[in-house]
Amino acid sequence: MSRRNRKDTFQAMTLRSLATRLTPAALILLSLTLMVFYKIDSLPVERLRVTVTDVVAPVMSGVSKPFAAAGDSFDGIRTMREMKAENIRLREDNAKLQQWYEAALKLQAENQSFRELLNVKADPALEFVTARIISDPGGTFVKSVLLHVGSAHNVGKGNAVMSGHGLIGRVVEAGLQSARVLLITDLNSRIPVMVQNTRTRAILAGRNSDLLRLERLPIDSGLSVGQRIVTSGDGGQLPADIPIGTIVDIGPQGVLVRPLTAIEKVTYVQVINTAVDPALISGDLSATAP
Repeated sequence: MSRRNRKDTFQAMTLRSLATRLTPAALILLSLTLMVFYKIDSLPVERLRVTVTDVVAPVMSGVSKPFAAAGDSFDGIRTMREMKAENIRLREDNAKLQQWYEAALKLQAENQSFRELLNVKADPALEFVTARIISDPGGTFVKSVLLHVGSAHNVGKGNAVMSGHGLIGRVVEAGLQSARVLLITDLNSRIPVMVQNTRTRAILAGRNSDLLRLERLPIDSGLSVGQRIVTSGDGGQLPADIPIGTIVDIGPQGVLVRPLTAIEKVTYVQVINTAVDPALISGDLSATAP
């Protein structure tokens, strides 16, 4: 390396070292000058200060925009994260509330069914078995329900089944722990009944609809809307005077009766487990004593 190059290198290092040493002192001096400058309240200094501020403000505004945008972006990301977490929490709370709501509706329905059962007015000599409807296999053409009681509970074929307001059907099949009930609304249902106040006999037939129809009425029976229909007890299968419904229409379709119970809403029922003569079920009179 030549002497000139060594000299240039030495001078560059000397200048860098000098600049490094003087820079802090210069910055401190500049800071002190600015502090004193801003503390002076004279008019020329104030004007100079305002001029400098006017020049520096746009520069600072332009420099700060990217940082402000970045800050807004971070705030937006944080806000979206918080909103997402809040949305998840609200969904969980909503699912819990929905479960509680469904449980409350179920308990309300069961409570209503029990309250209705307490209002049943029937012969105190009759024996009852309270059961819950466990399934509704019926459809458009079959109206029946399944109970979780059977012969083990003294429930047998032909027993009357009641809700809190009146008769809803009768047992047509009975196993050891289960029983199938044919509802009074079924097309195959035929029940001997009578008008409560006039004792006029008739047959109440199901129509696979909400309304039932009275058949085999005597001529000039003198029926009117609002009269109450009860079981007659004829045939010995069903006890007498169990309420069923009221007459709601007398017209071209016949005498129509509306059940006292909204059958599709019933949850709990009572089965009248009275002994039924087997001859009334099978039709075989040879089984009875002469």
